[in-house]
This record gives sequence, C-alpha cells and structure tokens, in this order.
Amino acid sequence: MAERHIPYYSLKKLFSFFNGVTVCFLVMVIILIVQITAATVVLAFFPVVQEVALEHNFMTLRKNYRGYKEPDDYSMQWNLVMEKLKCCGVKNYTDFSGSSFERVTGHTYPRCCCKSPGTMDCDGHNVSADVIHQEGCFPKLLKITKTQSANLSGGSLGTAVMQLPGILATLLLFIKLG
Repeated sequence: MAERHIPYYSLKKLFSFFNGVTVCFLVMVIILIVQITAATVVLAFFPVVQEVALEHNFMTLRKNYRGYKEPDDYSMQWNLVMEKLKCCGVKNYTDFSGSSFERVTGHTYPRCCCKSPGTMDCDGHNVSADVIHQEGCFPKLLKITKTQSANLSGGSLGTAVMQLPGILATLLLFIKLG
C-alpha cells in the first residue's frame, strides 16, 4: 500500500499505459510493413504471379467490359482507370479485339482510350498513336503499386523509428521508479 503514496506512482502508471499503446501501434506498423513488402516482392519478383494477374484481368476485361459511359460498375471503373492513367486495356488497345465490347459496338477500342475523346479522330477504329493511348494499364498500375508501397513502407518504418526513443524513455522511467 505504501507504493500508492509515492508522488510518481500516477506518472508511472500513465507512462505504462502510453507505452503499451505505443508498443501496440508499433507492432501494427511493423505488421503493415511486412505485408506491404511481401505483396511488393510477390508482384515484383515473381513473374508467374504477374502473368496470372495479367491474364485474369485481360480475360475479365474481354468478357465484362461494355463500353464508355455504360452504367455497370465494371465498365465505369475501367473507364476511370483508363482515363486517369492515360492507358488503354490491360496490355494495350488490342485487348478489345474479339471482346464482347467489339461484338456489340463494332469499335476496336472505347472512347476513354482516346487522348481527346471528343474529337472526330476518336472514332473507335483509328489506332494511331496520335489518337489513342497505346500503352496498357497493367504495367502502369504495377509501377504505381511498387512506388506507393515503397513510399508507404518507408513512411511506416520512419514512424516506427521515431516511436522507439519514446518507448525506451518510458521503459527506463518505469524501471527507475520501481
């Protein structure tokens, strides 16, 4: 009971609480770093995984993509990706050849593949590099994923390193105060 009357008892308990919270946060950050790094390694260094992902996206696009300004979620999401990343298809614009999109519309590529969708040249048949984006979206998405995961891993590691001195200081105070 005598320990409760020590003036630093409350401070010791408060530091212990914050140390526990900080350690939990640090563990979560480390787990996040490991998961992101593992995903990046799998995507970057295992061509088989890249090829399977590429083939899956390619087949799904050919089967499910309906066209520009279609109301279904799949088409809307692909349109957004192709417009924002300035790309066309999974591998390139030829992904739409023989697809359900081409069978329904008769076009070789959708409007969102065009560099300027409102122009006359963007007719769904002119595949000139001046008219449409030639590069596919998968390589661009892979590059963004690698870059962002490296940034996130670095930021998380930096946060963990900044937390370490606080944890050690709290631990030392805890030991000193008994």
